[in-house]
Amino acid sequence: MRVIGAKLARLTVAGGLCGIVGVIVIYAAWRLVCPYAEELQTRREIAVLQERVDALHAEHDRLAQQAQVLQTPEGVKLEARRLGMLAPGERSLRFMTRPEPRKAPRGEPPPPAGALARVRAWARGLLARPEAADQAYRHAAGD
Repeated sequence: MRVIGAKLARLTVAGGLCGIVGVIVIYAAWRLVCPYAEELQTRREIAVLQERVDALHAEHDRLAQQAQVLQTPEGVKLEARRLGMLAPGERSLRFMTRPEPRKAPRGEPPPPAGALARVRAWARGLLARPEAADQAYRHAAGD
């Protein structure tokens, strides 16, 4: 019985030592790897911020060039035209295009010619005579 107890005690001590050594190894590995992971994250953030700085520099250059153009009389005139302003004595012209006719979706027949005109005339008649509108409402309601 004593032999089994001694072996068990040695195994327990050895297991405890292995556990302690394992924890120490994991802690040391974590302390070694963690700074590298933080450095990688920092490098990624730096890259993103550098792209933003480059974009802001490009926008600054564009705006500086635009400001330089606006310092000239021609630049002021062009900007005023862009904003829709006119010189004294000028008239504004607008060219309007006729919208394309709406096509019926596939599978549906086009509405009969003049149907919309008939509906509009019917609605105008109802609006002109309130008693006719009241009669049409009663008919639709089933009274």
